[in-house]
Amino acid sequence: MKIIHTDVLVLGLGSAGSAAVYRALRGGASVVGVEQMPGLGGTSTFGGVNNWEPGVSYEGIHREIARRLLKSGDAFVGKTTEYVSASNRYAVSDRSGDSYETTLRRFGVHPDDMRRLHYEPDAMTEVLQELMEEAAPEEKRTLFYNTRFVSLETDGRRISSCLLNTPDGTVTVVPRIVIDCTADILPSRLAGCSYAIGQESRDAYGEEAALEKAEQCLNGLTQCFRITETGTEMPSVPSEYDDVDLTEWENYMDRICGPVSCFNVYPRGGIYVNMLPTGEGDLFLKYDLPELKHLCEARAYSYVRWLARNNYLRGWEITHLFPLIGLRETYRLTGQYVLTLEDIYHGYAPSLGMEHSIALADHPADTHGRGSRCRDTYPGYGIPYECLLPKEIDNLLVACRGSSFTHLAASSTRLSRTMLQLGEAAGTAAALCIREGCDPADIDPVSLHRMRINMK
Repeated sequence: MKIIHTDVLVLGLGSAGSAAVYRALRGGASVVGVEQMPGLGGTSTFGGVNNWEPGVSYEGIHREIARRLLKSGDAFVGKTTEYVSASNRYAVSDRSGDSYETTLRRFGVHPDDMRRLHYEPDAMTEVLQELMEEAAPEEKRTLFYNTRFVSLETDGRRISSCLLNTPDGTVTVVPRIVIDCTADILPSRLAGCSYAIGQESRDAYGEEAALEKAEQCLNGLTQCFRITETGTEMPSVPSEYDDVDLTEWENYMDRICGPVSCFNVYPRGGIYVNMLPTGEGDLFLKYDLPELKHLCEARAYSYVRWLARNNYLRGWEITHLFPLIGLRETYRLTGQYVLTLEDIYHGYAPSLGMEHSIALADHPADTHGRGSRCRDTYPGYGIPYECLLPKEIDNLLVACRGSSFTHLAASSTRLSRTMLQLGEAAGTAAALCIREGCDPADIDPVSLHRMRINMK
């Protein structure tokens, strides 16, 4: 069995994980990165969420990513050109010609003036790969793709090793610091960290918009796909989905006049479709992932057929189903600080302040399904460093949608650019730990905050 010793191990190389690897390498640490897909980007590439929604952000890697994509023609700044209405069940976002800077505003901005970044997913993966290679010499970085995290060993309050199943065999990694960016935080759960799933009760954290009693309701999930104009009048559901009973789903679409969808035009042509939602998030708890993927794919084909049958969209077909389901929420860490919806509205508890913030966001809380009442907009809010710190393990940071948020807060924090910020903070903190010979909880949040707001 191969054994690798490294300063930092990053598990999961989506938006947060890619940014964590980049910052840890830039900080001088040696890094091993692990990803189950064949490349970088996670949900933002292999899940088909191929745009950055409008919203504020600290400085950081997002600017360089956008600059490279825009320069190559593999991205553009888009605006809403059609809105959802009684007669139109999908919104369309298309090229605007505006600058990237316009995408960094949301609160107080009229919907007509909101801008987002559209990009080609394979180009995003390539840009992220370029940044990893430029961040440090090859001997400092080892990136495993098509690789599954299997298990870990702990020694007291520390993760001592992690077992990986790579295409070339089994590998054991012995890290000094671990960053969990796996979204479902499986490594953190196996290490014994406290976690939550579903919506907390109103009394748990004093969230006025929460349900009176706790429920295992999750944010709605989406199977994203790409459609291309082919001229086919009536697309069909492929025979491989004959085992899926779509009667209830199609009756549901007829009853509500079809799910609301976002249609985002791609730079190279075609449209990325995000159904809101393809299913309630609770389906994650009822099916194993292959079964859930199969069900969601069948619903996607059925939806495109429904659109054509109801004269919303004729002559278009699905030409690509993204391999990852867009899971907006699964398990969440219960860490040293749990960010709540009240924090988003009003600021942190008196024990903290904005000088602990390592990410900035202002996206509305949106659960894409049943369960709560949330305000539409609010000013930009910070996410404190303590949301990345578990209570039980000393050499672990958790930087992903599964960081320490309530269900309602997570419905706002989960966006790609926010995840990039969390990853950058975790990677920076990990490099500081290696340099100073300390653990993540020993890093001064105020100093980390100052580094984050000035990061290039």
